[in-house]
Amino acid sequence: MKATPRQQLLLLDLQQLDHTLARLRKRNEQLPERAELTALEAERDEVRNRYMEAQRELDARRLELSRIEADVAVVEQREQRDHELLAASTSAKEAQALQGELDTLGRRKGELEERQLEAMEVAEAAEAVFAEAEQVLAGVDERRDAINARIAAAEAETERDRAAADTERAGKAAEVQGDLLALYEKTRAQVGIGAARLRAGVSEASGMALSPADLSTIKAAADDEVVFCPETGAILVRVIEA
Repeated sequence: MKATPRQQLLLLDLQQLDHTLARLRKRNEQLPERAELTALEAERDEVRNRYMEAQRELDARRLELSRIEADVAVVEQREQRDHELLAASTSAKEAQALQGELDTLGRRKGELEERQLEAMEVAEAAEAVFAEAEQVLAGVDERRDAINARIAAAEAETERDRAAADTERAGKAAEVQGDLLALYEKTRAQVGIGAARLRAGVSEASGMALSPADLSTIKAAADDEVVFCPETGAILVRVIEA
């Protein structure tokens, strides 16, 4: 393929822009905040598990307390009923029976109230544990939000840089003749590098000095002849040092 030296030099600008675009994609993927977020998510799972356990424990203690309170309420209702019946009773036998039941209810109420007090203390302790777990989880979530905000800001900056590089690349590609551009794109897709310098006998595509035979063949080619790196297959752009 024939292409003027100027056209071939444009490929180096195009390759540099493609390198920049690849670096920007890699920069987005390798943001240090992503690793930080991954580590924090593992920590959050552990913290959330403790939070859920504390919540289940608190729910169980509250349920137990509510059951005792319900039992106390039942006893109090029966006490009130028996007091009313006792006040209205005209039978000594009935009054004796009601008084016996009231004594039993009193003992039962005392036991329940003692259990109620213990259950309240246990529930208060569970509430303290839950409140602490909730606070720790909220702190982790705040840190996660902050990291996500930093990731979003970094991605926005990268997107601005990418858009600028895309625009510059489109303008540079428009200057390259069609068949040369197609060859560059095909080569880049196949070998990862579209074009590289040949400087002082060294191919920047492979980083190696060309053999005397390969170098002689390239030197013999006309300036407008497109040549390739014998090691990588990338287009070699001959650069004459000042």
